[in-house]
Amino acid sequence: MKAASTLASEDLKSKINTNQPRISRLTQVREGYARSFDGTKIWFKSSGADKGNTIIFCNGLGCSTFYWKHIYSYFKKTDHVVLFDWRGHGKSESPKNQSYINVDSLTEDMLAIAKKLRIKKAIFAGHSMGTQILFRFYQKYPHRVSALIPCFGAFNKPLDTFYNNPSSKYLFSLIYLFNHTFPNLANKIGYLMSKNPFWFQMGSLLKMMNPGLVDKTVMKEYIKHFTSVDAIFLAKLTKSLQDYDAEPLLKNIKVPTMIIAAEQDTFTPVWISKKMNHLIPNSEILVIKKASHVALVEQPALINLRIEKFIQERLK
Repeated sequence: MKAASTLASEDLKSKINTNQPRISRLTQVREGYARSFDGTKIWFKSSGADKGNTIIFCNGLGCSTFYWKHIYSYFKKTDHVVLFDWRGHGKSESPKNQSYINVDSLTEDMLAIAKKLRIKKAIFAGHSMGTQILFRFYQKYPHRVSALIPCFGAFNKPLDTFYNNPSSKYLFSLIYLFNHTFPNLANKIGYLMSKNPFWFQMGSLLKMMNPGLVDKTVMKEYIKHFTSVDAIFLAKLTKSLQDYDAEPLLKNIKVPTMIIAAEQDTFTPVWISKKMNHLIPNSEILVIKKASHVALVEQPALINLRIEKFIQERLK
């Protein structure tokens, strides 16, 4: 039986086992680099207790770790949590060989982190693009996955449903051609966009976020980071995401899975998450009202409580 949830945070609190108080343990922090299969250095930050579950957070395209800010801070008190940057993002290196800008290479980045930190098994939570990568990781290394938490992400062809408009993929084809033909100009445009004083108003107008709920500081970090990532790198990785199809895998997923979706998500329309819920056996879904693609920094308290409930009920 599929479970759908749009609970308010007050209702959710009453459903969490109050006989198991949330006790903070001594937090240990480790930061460094792991070398991926091709030698690319992948930055990570590991925090939390020796006991409890291990949760590895997977970022979206063009993102660093900022969207996980509130989720990471909540769970590091009781669990072992890991943040990292994909190749070509944030503090990680870009690959020397451009043929290693694809879904499989990012999957190996995640494996490198797990090996470096001697993590045998973990809960994998993915935001946006991170959803596709965690599905590929499960496909290749199912023995390393204890649970999946795909958030606001697709399982195939994300450009076909971007803004619920099938024409989006054709616009991307033009952007891909432009970025490869005029790479310096494309990066210059990205820099100018990051300096746009009206970025918040534009984001609101394009329904990229709920302006009344979003953490504006995090959104500012996102604009700065996204526009700093090399334009050709982004285009190549986006093409790889468009080509990867996890749909045949979904019916064979055997680990506990909780899908998190947003009612007003324009990047990944909510019907995609509902279809995912239908295809993955015994999966659960949380649909957050009045939330967008960046609900992680709009309604983090609700998300934290729902993840905590999921872990208590399905993994303990």
